[in-house]
Parts: sequence; structure tokens; C-alpha cells
Amino acid sequence: METTSENEEMVNRLGREKSPYLLQHAKNPVNWYPWGEEAFEKAKAEDKPLFISIGYSTCHWCHVMARESFEDREVAEELNRNFVPVKVDREERPDVDHVYMEVCRMLTGSGGWPLTIIATPDKKPFFAGTYFPKESKFGLPGLLNILQVVSEGWATDKDRLIRQAERVSNALAEENKRGWSGATGGERAGETAVKAAVDGKLVEILDRAFSSYSGAFDEEYGGFGTAPKFPSPHNLMFLLRYWKRTGQRRALDMAEKTIRRAYAGGIYDHVGFGFFRYSTDSRWMIPHFEKMLYDNALMLMAVTELWLCTKKDAYRQMASEIASFIWEEMTSPEGGFYAAIDAESEGEEGKYYVWTYEDLEQALGKQDAPFAAKRYGIKEQGPFRGFSIPHLPSDNLIGPRDPSAERFRKGMKAFRASRVRPATDDKILTSWNSLMIAAFAKAYGAFKDKEYLRSAEEAYGFITRHLLKDGVLYARYRDGEVLHKGYLDDYAFFVWALLEFYQATFEERYLSLAKTLAEDMVEIFWDEERAGFFLTGKDSEELIIRPKEAYDGAVPSGNSVAVMDLLRLSHLLGLERFEELGMAAIAAMEEMLTESPAAFGLMLSALSYSEGARDITVTGRHKDPAVEPMLNYIRSLFLPESQVIFAQDRARVLGDEPEDPPSTPSIVICQGRVCGQPITNLQQLQRALMTAR
Repeated sequence: METTSENEEMVNRLGREKSPYLLQHAKNPVNWYPWGEEAFEKAKAEDKPLFISIGYSTCHWCHVMARESFEDREVAEELNRNFVPVKVDREERPDVDHVYMEVCRMLTGSGGWPLTIIATPDKKPFFAGTYFPKESKFGLPGLLNILQVVSEGWATDKDRLIRQAERVSNALAEENKRGWSGATGGERAGETAVKAAVDGKLVEILDRAFSSYSGAFDEEYGGFGTAPKFPSPHNLMFLLRYWKRTGQRRALDMAEKTIRRAYAGGIYDHVGFGFFRYSTDSRWMIPHFEKMLYDNALMLMAVTELWLCTKKDAYRQMASEIASFIWEEMTSPEGGFYAAIDAESEGEEGKYYVWTYEDLEQALGKQDAPFAAKRYGIKEQGPFRGFSIPHLPSDNLIGPRDPSAERFRKGMKAFRASRVRPATDDKILTSWNSLMIAAFAKAYGAFKDKEYLRSAEEAYGFITRHLLKDGVLYARYRDGEVLHKGYLDDYAFFVWALLEFYQATFEERYLSLAKTLAEDMVEIFWDEERAGFFLTGKDSEELIIRPKEAYDGAVPSGNSVAVMDLLRLSHLLGLERFEELGMAAIAAMEEMLTESPAAFGLMLSALSYSEGARDITVTGRHKDPAVEPMLNYIRSLFLPESQVIFAQDRARVLGDEPEDPPSTPSIVICQGRVCGQPITNLQQLQRALMTAR
């Protein structure tokens, strides 16, 4: 333990860090080390196992375990005496988190945070779990007992634990390869047989995925399965594409009902806007109260697409509310977006967000309180520890923002502001910021609201100023410090943002940077042996395995997004190698896609795109008054397999000299390498796209 001045409280090594999560533990009596060589060398020199604790700053059960155990002197003494304790912020080190989360799932059948790992000094794990109380309860062993048993085992039978660690590490290495066929890696990625092999099973995989979603759909409340229930917007975006491709109305209905019901429930903050992380019940009523940037970015994308499909004003309003929340609570003065808002304040989960009827009377007065209580479902005895969570009654899923309702909301918001606000994790992550940029660019293209464009441009500027240095993308910025070379998600998600930016603005610089970073992504992360992409770069820190994520989770996997990026760029720029690499990755994942298609929501969208891609090329100049009405019409439609590019932009990005545009500008639509006649007016375009899917 150390201190920086005579009067300052004792802090451990985490006091030198910038991560909000690590700083939360800087004053623990545990002598924490950040992940790094100092900890590993100490473990080797003193022959002690590593105690690795992984979490993030807004994690409720991480806080609980910290209060029960890591702030406890008895636990700290055991950890400091017999272990080298290491703290890891999973949002800054997704590679470390992925490796040990796979270990936990392999050994226990489940995972989550806080993640608890005990490993040999060379980082090979032999014990894994999640939350443990200090003493045994809830059917869980106590952490203190676990530490005592392990330390005794290390002292008396260390070789057995080392052998166990070797077995776990070997099994992990095999698991990391499982499902990746390896038949299309390396030089064979360019073979045309790759695309042919996948195309034959493409529709079957998409249909099987739809059947899986349909079978798991909650007919009453929307969403899939039972509690806990996540909105998983990337799955809903696939369903919208499936509806567009097949005309299957149920796909649209499932997506729409899920969004409507989630919005109406307590998982949506009806006072301050924005979605919480997930619902602990099947009715979307009782949320886990964290607010994550990525959830709101993905929901904004899904809601925007649902508006394009239905043109219902409710979804435009919902998009506006999500954006308002981001601007008010999650945007830094420099334009980047913060990572998350905590689930708890004053040591209680949800305390900032829940209501009693008496609170409502204080906020609005006794005259308005009964009407607001009816609108937001506030009761004398609520379902969450006696408190109510504002929601919309089921007969009014998305109500109009009438003046009285807005007056109630603003009054409640002002009253709530007097409470102790949950902490904000103010680090800025390239990957999650890229999702928000993509969402705002998509919303601008649909709604033409320049505030969406302004916000996207400011965040783009933040990334290019602070996190893109000498052509290298970095993962995290906080308090002036840039740290960690970018992971696959950083590159793939930023390319996604740039592609959405180009579709919304047709500014060549976004397309040019997307091509450059996609080329870098392939160079840094591509798996030459088995195809697909590793999570970490080829020059990254060596872990016990080089992790490779396939399945989508709360956020789409880097592989799903990277494949979509490559396929889109291949069509925009005519780069066959990008298509070959993307299809090689899909072919390598064929076994996983066939077995569990619904676990790949964004990859399914990439599959759908590969099967029906439509290229729309503009031969005129930018801002040409003859072209603008046609572009606005295209943007007003839901055409997920269509992309627009100006011929001059394509030429310049590819390093060619662009041809002079013709005197009469036109639009040419190509699909399956077959192109139609040039279109020169809006009426012709409407006829051409009337049956477009």
C-alpha cells in the first residue's frame, strides 16, 4: 500500500490508473495490482497464485462483492498474504475478460461479472466462478473459505493444481478452435468455391434462424425466452431484414412487439429517457438499472429501422428520446460518448429511479399526482421492494407526448434530480462510440434532423483526434490518457460507423478511411489458418490463447461486424478480395451457424446482405438538384441490402482519375452483377424500387 502525501488516505497500486473501475478499488485494503508484468513477476518470485478479479465500474454485483469482501480486512489479509491480487476492467481489456470468461463457462456452465479466477503465476487458471459472498450463503461457498482451501492446496499439493491448470488451458485452446472449420483459411480464402459452398445453404440458415426466433418468441410480452430478458436489438434488425426479404409478416410483428413492449416497460426510463441494460422479469417491468452506451446505440438503430419499415410517428419520437438522453447524460464536452451509468447510488440498486406515491405528490402536488400515477403505473405498494418503476400501462403502450404528460415527466425529472445520482463511467471507448456514431448517422439519414449529424460528426472528430494516432486505432481514452491498441471490435465497429456516415452524407473522406481501416483490420486480425478474425492483433500481448469471438452477445461480435463491413465495401468499391474474405469467414463458421443460427443476429444480417446485395451508383455530381430528390427518396425507404455510391467517389477512393460526370446525371441499379438502364428522374426510380426488397 502507498500514499502520495502525509495527509492522504492509503491507496494501492490502482491509484495510479485511469480506469474508473480500477479507481473504485484503489482504497481497498487489498493490495491490488493492475494486469501487467509487475504482478506476474511478483507471483513468480514469491511462488503465489494469482487472484484475478474482473468487472466493470457500473456492475451492481461487483459493488456488492467489493463491499462484502474487498473492503473487508480479513479477506484482504488472506489475499495479501497468500495471493497476488489482480484487478481487470473488462471494458478496457476485453481480451483478458474473454479468455477467462470462457474458462468460467467451461468449468461452471455459466459466466458473468464479477468474474473470479485463480491461476498459476504464468496465468493458467485452475479455479473460476463469478460472485462469491464473504461467508457461505445463497447456496454459494464463501470467498474466505475458497481462499483458505486454495492457499492450503498450493502449500501442500501445488503440483495437482498446476496439472489442473494445464488441463484447463489445453481444453481452452481446443474450445477456441471449435466450430471454425479451417477449410477456407489462408490462401484458399480467394477460391470461388467458398461463395458457392455457402450460397447453397444460405436461405436454409436464414429460415432456420427465423424459425428459432419464432419458437422462442413471447407472444404476450415480446422478446425471446423468459427472464432475464434482453432486447438484443441486433436480433430485431435481422428480423426486419427477414421480413423485407421474404414478406413474412410475423418477423416484422415480432420485432415491433418487442420494441413496443420493452419501451412500455420499466426497462425504459420514462422520466429521463434511455434503456436500462435488461429486464429481470419476462414483462420488461423490473430492470437491471445500468444504462450502457451500446444498448442505447443499438436500440436507436433498431428503432430508426422500424420507423423506416412502418413510418409510425411513435418510433420517430422514441428515437428522439434516446438521442436526448445521450446528449444530456452521456456526451462529453469534447463530443465523445461516455461508457455507462451505474445501477446503484448510495449503495442501493435503482434507488435513483424508483418511486412511491408520496414522492409523486411531492414532485407534482396532490392535484396532479393521481393522473401521473395512472399514466406511469405508480402504486401505493410497488413491485420492487415496495417501490414503483415508471412504465406505461399495457393499453397505452406508446402514448402521445401530450402537454400534461410532458409536464408530469418534467416535474418528476426535476424532483429526481435532487437525489444522489448514480456514477457515470466517463471513459470513452472507440468500439462503443462507433456504435453510437453509426446510430446517429443512420438516424440522420432517416429523419433529416441535423442534430443527429452534428453529434455523429463531433464524436467522429473526437476519435480521429484522440484515438487514431499515426494510422493506429486505440481502444480507450480517459482524462487525457489513450491506452490499448485497438481490438477487432474497435476497427470493425468504426468501419461500420464510417459506412453509415457515407450513406448519410456521401462525403468521400468517410469511405476512404473505411477502406484503409478495413485493410488494416485484415492485416492485423485475420486468421490465416482457419479464416475469420482474432479479437487481438498479431502484435498484441500474448495470453494463454489468442481469443476469437464468434457468437453475438449484448453487442454483436467483432467477426459479425467485420464480415458485414467487408461485404459492404466489396460492393461499394468493387473489391473482390473483401468479398472473398468475408465469405471465407462465413464458410469457416458454417457449422456454428447451422447449429445455432439465432446466436448470430448480426452475422445473419450479413448473410442476408450477401444473398441480395443491390448496388446503386450515381453518375452525377454531389448536391446536383436533379439527383437530390432521388437520394432523399432512397433514404426514406427500408432497403437494407442496398447501398449508394457516387461513381466519382469510388474512383478517387480507389486511386483512379474520376471521369467527368455526364451532362444528364443518372442512377444505375445493379444486382447480382446485372445492371438496369440509367434512371434520370424520381418517377423512374420509384418504379424501379417499387418491388425492391
